[in-house]
Amino acid sequence: MGTHDGTRRRASAETPAEQVTTAAGVLAPTIALGAIFLATVLSPTFTWTSEPLSFLGSSGEPTRPLFNYGLILGGLVSLPFAARLVGTARNRLESVGGGAFALTGVAMALVGGFPMGTEWHFPAAVSFYLLLSVSMWCYGGGNLLAGDRRVGATTVGLGLLNLLTWVVYVAVFAPTGLSLALPEIVGALALGGWTTATAFRLF
Repeated sequence: MGTHDGTRRRASAETPAEQVTTAAGVLAPTIALGAIFLATVLSPTFTWTSEPLSFLGSSGEPTRPLFNYGLILGGLVSLPFAARLVGTARNRLESVGGGAFALTGVAMALVGGFPMGTEWHFPAAVSFYLLLSVSMWCYGGGNLLAGDRRVGATTVGLGLLNLLTWVVYVAVFAPTGLSLALPEIVGALALGGWTTATAFRLF
């Protein structure tokens, strides 16, 4: 009971600035995922089984501006929400998770800022997917410590889903030549869904 009452009290006491930073948690994944899916539709050559998602932002592709700027903007918009996560943290682990989420947003922006084919694209992409899981494990662990067992377990599970998807891909599907797009979108959807759901909880 205490957790739900506390959430309602925080929501009712939110200032306009806090409401804006919370809304960023809905806007950021909408921008990033919207740009990704729209780019897959508009690309004349992309297929889910043969090309990684970053192909959509590579040199010569007509979807390059849409894909790259979508990731950059989505990553930057996620930063105010990261500040909101830290500001509403109930313990140190939730605060660390919010900080890791900020780094995840920065990594997302760097994936768009350093498109496929450039020197820093691979480190940025790897950092994004690693930080995705780390931020969920930390924030979800903080949820568990605060008594939010269902939410915490779901958050930790989504971070684990991202990791296991990559392990299965590398062990089973990479040797077949299947593209990175499928494990990439699993992680992106996990992050986007969690960010949106968490923002609504904070509202």
